[in-house]
Amino acid sequence: MSKLLQTVLWTALLFILSITLINTGQASAKEFTDVPKKHPNYTAIQEMEKKGFISGYPDGKFRPNEPISRKHVATLLDQALKLPKASKKLIYKDVQLNHPYYQPIMNLTQAGIVSGGLNQKFNPNAPVTRIQMAKILDMAFRFRFDERPGGFHDVYQDHWGFVHAHALLVNGVAKGDQDNFYPNRPVTRAHYAEFLSRALKVGVTPVETGTVSKEQVLDLIHRTSAEVEGVMIRGMLANKKFSEIRSQLLPYATARFTDVQMKPDYRYVCFECDNSFFPYYVSELSVRLHYSQPSKDTLNINTILVDSDGPVSGGLFVDYIFKKESGKWKIHDLKYNRIGKRNFELTKDEAEQILRYDYSYQQPVTIQFISQSEARDRDEKSGEMYTYKKYRFTVQTNDGRHTVDVRSDSGYYEY
Repeated sequence: MSKLLQTVLWTALLFILSITLINTGQASAKEFTDVPKKHPNYTAIQEMEKKGFISGYPDGKFRPNEPISRKHVATLLDQALKLPKASKKLIYKDVQLNHPYYQPIMNLTQAGIVSGGLNQKFNPNAPVTRIQMAKILDMAFRFRFDERPGGFHDVYQDHWGFVHAHALLVNGVAKGDQDNFYPNRPVTRAHYAEFLSRALKVGVTPVETGTVSKEQVLDLIHRTSAEVEGVMIRGMLANKKFSEIRSQLLPYATARFTDVQMKPDYRYVCFECDNSFFPYYVSELSVRLHYSQPSKDTLNINTILVDSDGPVSGGLFVDYIFKKESGKWKIHDLKYNRIGKRNFELTKDEAEQILRYDYSYQQPVTIQFISQSEARDRDEKSGEMYTYKKYRFTVQTNDGRHTVDVRSDSGYYEY
């Protein structure tokens, strides 16, 4: 056999093998008779089936509109996350050692993702509500709550699941419907396939050790303050004394912060009003954020408050201290300092960034720098005069054209 013929034959054989391997590795997912291609969750269902996380029924149906049970949620998450196998022990009265879903339920329990009720039951056959699903996925994937989203109209800060629902929103796992989350609706099999598919694309946040990251700092500021504020509001609505809610604050705050800073403020807690202990961060975190770790169990965070919907607004330096107790970061101190001679000294680019954020809801928007000038103001604390810059911009939106002056000392602007 000539070398040329051998080369041709080997090339042909390799080509045939490559096609075979490609076809084997890209086997199409099973089609379900009740999930047509036009179904809104078709892609996610196919993706989850192909990965072996979900399956249909013997009749070839997926039954996408059926509520998903707690035991099936546990099974899917266990398969997707490949959790460590839990040891055999009886925890729930209704999940015996011979229960067909015992292992995945115990694996999630050991990981701290799920738990039972006060009656020591897991209720494996019960449907999962959307807010319960939010908590499970948030705990499982350790989503970063690194920005404050617009929010859901039906999951206000007094709701126990506020942080979990908004963590899903921030990470694009849940979008809601016309700004509603519908927390008490049961999750269907189709919707859970969609939620799990999106969560897997975001991925599990690694457990950080040593020096914290910027993402973890932002998560601490947003998540911890929301949890503490939520406990306070729920306590107020239930007419509870501070002593009755103190234990609920300690997972998020040190005893010092709880007793010295939160207890005196409890009498002023208000629901849907302008009283709030924590600032509502908007654009300032994308402008200035500094943090340091003087020790492995102490975290100092310094930022500024340029814009806020709450009572604590504009022109403030904000300083946090977090302490790590039993492996968990807790808020230990929070102080506000007003601007003055020591002011923000915002750059032109930072001033423009603030405008772009504040006008982002009026897309399309065009912002153009015009000029820079100097102005004077008095330090409220020392009485000294100081100089700051004024940046003038034009802002063009569908509502018209505006001339805006942004102060470099505080971030305030005026027309």
